[in-house]
Amino acid sequence: MSSTGRAHLIDGFMPTWSLRQVDRIAVAASPEATWQAVRAVDLYRTAFIRGLFELRTLPDRLAARLRGRRYHSASTATIDDIGRAGEGPGFRILDEQPGSEVVVGAIGKFWQPSIPFAAVAPADFAAFSAPGFGKVAWCLRVDPRVGGGAWIGVDVRVSATDPASWRRFERYWLVIGRFSHLIRSIVLAEFRHRLHPGRPDFTRALPGDDVLPHASAMRTDAVTIEAPIRAVWPWLVQMGCRRAGWYSYDRLDNGGVPSACEIVPELQHIAVGDLLPATPSDPGGFAVLRVQAPHLLVLGSPGLLPPAQRPPGSDGFGMFGARYQMTWAFVLEPIGASATRLIVRVRGDMATGPRATLTSAAVLSLHAVMEHAQLRNLKRRAETTAAEVH
Repeated sequence: MSSTGRAHLIDGFMPTWSLRQVDRIAVAASPEATWQAVRAVDLYRTAFIRGLFELRTLPDRLAARLRGRRYHSASTATIDDIGRAGEGPGFRILDEQPGSEVVVGAIGKFWQPSIPFAAVAPADFAAFSAPGFGKVAWCLRVDPRVGGGAWIGVDVRVSATDPASWRRFERYWLVIGRFSHLIRSIVLAEFRHRLHPGRPDFTRALPGDDVLPHASAMRTDAVTIEAPIRAVWPWLVQMGCRRAGWYSYDRLDNGGVPSACEIVPELQHIAVGDLLPATPSDPGGFAVLRVQAPHLLVLGSPGLLPPAQRPPGSDGFGMFGARYQMTWAFVLEPIGASATRLIVRVRGDMATGPRATLTSAAVLSLHAVMEHAQLRNLKRRAETTAAEVH
């Protein structure tokens, strides 16, 4: 089971889990306007989602008909409707921090056609451990976005009170989990449409751009990591061949040595002017051009450093020589207290002409392939070890 330090309301109700899924989008609306839209969402506005809910309640509706009773079908599915803010078993609102987060949860035997729910007060939700039950908690959360706008996040956590129940829940989730994710995708797409998409990362001015202000080529990648900035930063400062590796394709950029899967304490000190080897044999590499822990790390051509700070014999960069200058910036932005947006930007400037243009395009294309793998592996490492970083 995984766990996290308590940063949000949901952590108080589901501090450990067997499976977690998080979806996030950036919108242009202010956090205040975004919260109003999130809190008032009605899932039944989408006919497809309404159909899925009706399909899930089909056993209960059939049972009611067989008993000659009328089954009450709700006309709306707001958070208050789903959470049934009053007492009784089923999904209910566990807690709410107006303006930022609302948590809904339930304990029940979800794998049964007609779900037997446990009637548990919010204060007892986290500690409930009676065998035979599954536990579900999810939250809708709004966080400010650096540069304007807001993040909308849906955090779903599931677990069970004993191994046998988890095996049943896991089989159930293999089917229902796909529909759960589909519902979240539809709802978030609707929010993006109504609140307008947030400004794309590649169009934004970022810290570090000024190191090479007249770049002729630029490429931006980004990844959302479900770990706080303090858990991501240590992975960045230890990068480098013959160090912790680049977390990419180790056969290509680390001499076949696997990149580190843990934080290496002796590699946590980095300063402007340090040289991070790019290959196992090349004495050159990426110079550290700027460090603002834990938010910004800019690597690049040693020639961009003031002469007094340049490593000896490093006027150019690798095989491209002194005529080619580049920067590689890692920008970390917080998403609330428990997630990080890592934006990575490469900027290059080289001589003009057909050959230079082709070389620049080839370099950026190769770098894109390597960087995609790097960000994927960084995300996995940081999220796996987030609970161990304080």
